[in-house]
Amino acid sequence: MFIVRYSEIGLKGNKTRRIMEKLLVENIISALPGSSNLKYKKSDGRIYLYSDNPELMNILPYIFGIKSFSPANEYTFNDVKDIVYRCKEKYTDYVKNRTFAVRVTRKGTHNFTSKDLEIAIGNALYENSAGVDLENSSAPLYIEVRDKNFYTFTEKIEGPGGLPLKSEGKAISLFSGGIDSPVATFMVMKRGMATDLLFCSLAHPSDTLYMLKSARNLLFKYSHGYNSNIFILDGTSMITEILHNPEQKYANLIFKELLYSYAENLCHENDYDAIITGESIGQVSSQIPKNLKSLSQDIRMPIFRPLIGFDKEETINYSRAKGLYMEESIGEFCSLFSKNPGINTAYRDLKSETEKFPLEKNFHEIITIKKDQIDGYINSIQSSKVDSIPDNSIIIDLRGNDDYMKWHIPGALNMPVGEIDSLALSANRDKNYFFYCKKGLNSAYAASIMTSKGYRSYYSTEKDLKKIDAIKN
Repeated sequence: MFIVRYSEIGLKGNKTRRIMEKLLVENIISALPGSSNLKYKKSDGRIYLYSDNPELMNILPYIFGIKSFSPANEYTFNDVKDIVYRCKEKYTDYVKNRTFAVRVTRKGTHNFTSKDLEIAIGNALYENSAGVDLENSSAPLYIEVRDKNFYTFTEKIEGPGGLPLKSEGKAISLFSGGIDSPVATFMVMKRGMATDLLFCSLAHPSDTLYMLKSARNLLFKYSHGYNSNIFILDGTSMITEILHNPEQKYANLIFKELLYSYAENLCHENDYDAIITGESIGQVSSQIPKNLKSLSQDIRMPIFRPLIGFDKEETINYSRAKGLYMEESIGEFCSLFSKNPGINTAYRDLKSETEKFPLEKNFHEIITIKKDQIDGYINSIQSSKVDSIPDNSIIIDLRGNDDYMKWHIPGALNMPVGEIDSLALSANRDKNYFFYCKKGLNSAYAASIMTSKGYRSYYSTEKDLKKIDAIKN
C-alpha cells in the first residue's frame, strides 16, 4: 500500500477539498491503465492507496497535488505491545549494523504519547543496530498511528506538490518545445490548470518533430488525468510575407502579436481561461517591458508569464530538476527576425504594422492532435516521409481544389484532411496510402492517423513531388 500526502488541498473548505481529493485519485487512476479498481480511503490529509502495482512508484512523483508519498505497511493494534512487536519483527534486519531513528505521529485518543512509542520501539530495535542518531540516521523508521490502525514506512518520497490537474480551469500555452515554454507550462499545470498547447511550425516537419518530443516529455510525465490537445499551425507563409515585405518593421513583434491573437481566438472557441507564455523580462527584444505592454494591449484574455523574473540559467536549472530539459535541439528561430527588431515599440506603431498582415491570411493548415496520438504522429514523421510513391499506392491530394486543378499527381484523389477518419473506416488493407499537401503538415497528420489504424501509410510534399515530376519529364 501507499500513503499519499497533500498540503494545499487540506487548506480548502470541505466541499472544495472533497472535489480536489476526488480529482487527485482520478488522476492517479488514469495514470495506471486497467487499474480502475484501485482501492483507496481518505483520512486526515492522507489518501491511502491499496495496490501492488509496481508502476505506482514511477507515477506518484509526477501527479500534481501530491506533496509526498511512502510505500507503507498497515496494521491494527490493541496496545503498545502490538505495535512494538510488529516493528521488531519487520525492521530488526533493516536497522542491523546501522544507525536508526524512530519518528512517530499520532491522531486519535490513546493511552500513550508519541514519545512513549518512540522510546518503546527504539529500545526493541537498539541491540541489533549501530545506535540511535536522531540527526543523520542511515535507517529512519516512521510510524503513523491513526485511531486503531498504524502504518510503518522508511522513506518519504517527494511529489510535485501544487493542486490536482483540472481543478483550476483550462489554459492554452504558446509552446515552442524549447527550454522556456515547457517550464512555463509545467508551472501553470502545477497550479491545477488543464493545459493545451499551441505550436507554430516554421520548418515542418523538423521543428514539429522536435516540438512533439518535448511535448511528449512534459505531458507523458505530468499531464495524468487530462488528454491535452496540441494545435499545430503552419506559419511559413506568414513568415515569408513578413520578411519579404519591403516596408515591414518589427518582424519579431508582428509574429508574436499574430500568435497572441490566434491564441485568444482559441480561448473563445474552447473556453480557455488564460494564455501561457515562457517570456522573461529582457531575455530577447520582444520581451522588453514596453514591447510586452504593446503586445498585450489588444488581448482581452489573461496572459500568464510564470518565468517573468527568471534568468536563463534559472530556467535551465529548473528544467533539469523537473526532467523537462531536452538535450536534442533544433535551435531557435530568432535569426529569422534579427533584421530591424522592434525595440521599445509603442502600441500605435506596432498596431499600424500588424494591420498589414490579417490574421486569417497568415495562419492556416491547423492540425489538432491529442496527447495519446503523439507517438503515432512522431513515428509517422520519422518513418513515413518518402521521396517517391510506393508501388500499389492509393494517392491522396490534401490540398484545396484550386491547387489540385492546377497540378496534381495523375490518378490522385482530392480529399480534405478532415475526411481521413472516415477513410480509415473503409480503406483497403491490401493497398498503400500515400498523402501529399503543400508543406507536409496535413499529409504527415493523415499518414499518422492511417498508420495508427494499421494501414501502410506514407507522405510527401508538393515541392518534393514536383521535383520528381520535373526529373521524369
